[in-house]
Amino acid sequence: MSKGCHNHIMRQYYTLALLMILGLLGCVPQEPKNSDYMTNFEALWKIIDERYCFLEEKGVDWDKVHRIYAQKVKNEARDDLTFFHLMTEMLRELKDGHVNLISSFDNGRYTEIVDDATTGLNIYARDMVLGRPEYWLSGGMRYVRLKVINTDISFGYISYGSFSSSLGDMKFILSLFKDCDAIILDVRGNGGGRVDNATKLVSYFLTEKTLVGYSSHKLSPRRGHFSELKPLYISPNESITWTEKPLIILQDRGSYSATNDFLYKVATAKNVVRIGQRSGGGAGLPSSSELPNGWRVRYSAVKNYDANKKPVEEGIDPDIYMENDSYYDNPDAVDNILLRAIKYVTDLKKNP
Repeated sequence: MSKGCHNHIMRQYYTLALLMILGLLGCVPQEPKNSDYMTNFEALWKIIDERYCFLEEKGVDWDKVHRIYAQKVKNEARDDLTFFHLMTEMLRELKDGHVNLISSFDNGRYTEIVDDATTGLNIYARDMVLGRPEYWLSGGMRYVRLKVINTDISFGYISYGSFSSSLGDMKFILSLFKDCDAIILDVRGNGGGRVDNATKLVSYFLTEKTLVGYSSHKLSPRRGHFSELKPLYISPNESITWTEKPLIILQDRGSYSATNDFLYKVATAKNVVRIGQRSGGGAGLPSSSELPNGWRVRYSAVKNYDANKKPVEEGIDPDIYMENDSYYDNPDAVDNILLRAIKYVTDLKKNP
């Protein structure tokens, strides 16, 4: 091979190698552009201003929030952690558990929905009433058949701790309870999960296709520009339903998000009674967007209303209000909410 030919081949080799290296460099994640603090502050504020659906309901002066936190960013944002905490503080002005700022090192969130969870669900007080039974387990459902002492009254008790868990074999569970006088469904402390699980659970308690609520979404970045209310319907479950005897639902401030969704939709069933505290709310369906620095913000994007077109973001009132003494004030507190449910079953059996 001649020297000239050899040099030509080597030049082609080096050119190909260089192109390959440049191609690989294109695949390496680069630092996000516009990653300075003021740019990211403006991006975050604008996302909420244009896409968040509850500014009016929350009564927040978002323009005033801009003025306050723009100054804070200028004066206090020294590093990523400080800036992250400032932006989390700004988002907490919305008092919305569905609003989160998500980075690689933390998840900023609103944590003041529940002041004292033990005034709703106190597992020790609950166990004292139920006698610590041996539960059956199916999906996310813990369930058992129980009798009221010194009576022939029985009820099925179901504890459902998260709508992120499956409903389990509801056909088996409801069939097991068919001879009971009522079902007590405990969703206290259930912080939500999948809305489709909430919708499916409602279907077991309906006699016919039912209007359960409405939804509305933003039509443009302009504040207050929302779609007309869209009706939401649920049909009865095809395999089995529980509609002839009472369904008593226990709720508290920890009943949030998809649980809040379940509570207002199931209220359309004719056999439902809800006992406990006002639920925690969280009726907006969440969405998310990315900031220039790669952090993500999650926010409520779709409004929901009950069947009477009443907003449900701030929570659902029970049919019978009841709460427990705080465990911290009274370690021997009883479960007033559960006892009230059992009394409801007893009174109904005595006086149908």
